Amino acid sequence: MIILLISTIDFKKPRQKMWGILKDKNLVTLPYGHETDEEGKELSSYATNCYEDALEEAHTLLAEGTGTKNIQVIEFVPYDYIMQPRV
Repeated sequence: MIILLISTIDFKKPRQKMWGILKDKNLVTLPYGHETDEEGKELSSYATNCYEDALEEAHTLLAEGTGTKNIQVIEFVPYDYIMQPRV
């Protein structure tokens, strides 16, 4: 039995951008592309591939009264993309 998994990684691009938010030096959960599960609850993750979603969540945190010096929108570089095999 062969199981074929469809990858979300685009191997033609050397690096895919993932974004997150640090609030008081801790990662904050973000909406996962506004996707929902079977029950209609919004999925969340510590990273998103949509910069606009990260900015929207940062604006929400600012509106809740979090100071600007306590929020950072950061870009993740996945470990697999940093490592280059030696051939």
